[in-house]
Amino acid sequence: MIVPVRGKVGDLASIYSFNGTGSLIWELLQSPMGLSDLVGAIELEYEVAPDQAEKDVTQFLNDMLSVGLVEVCPGAAIPPTTPNMQEALQAGS
Repeated sequence: MIVPVRGKVGDLASIYSFNGTGSLIWELLQSPMGLSDLVGAIELEYEVAPDQAEKDVTQFLNDMLSVGLVEVCPGAAIPPTTPNMQEALQAGS
């Protein structure tokens, strides 16, 4: 469960609860990690096809990016199927 803190106050109206996949991705993001590494970890943990793992990881990252809980590292390789992350990278986020 994630509670965003803004201005040193927890935003209780914006609490996020993750499923198993989201929790694993969140844990992996404790240090900067590339999309392919995240996808590989999901493939291994849940024994899913690469395209399904990429879809799941991309959706999670786009959702977290849209609410400001993650940011794209400059120079990160973002595939064209992730428009929100691509826009953030171009904007210098």
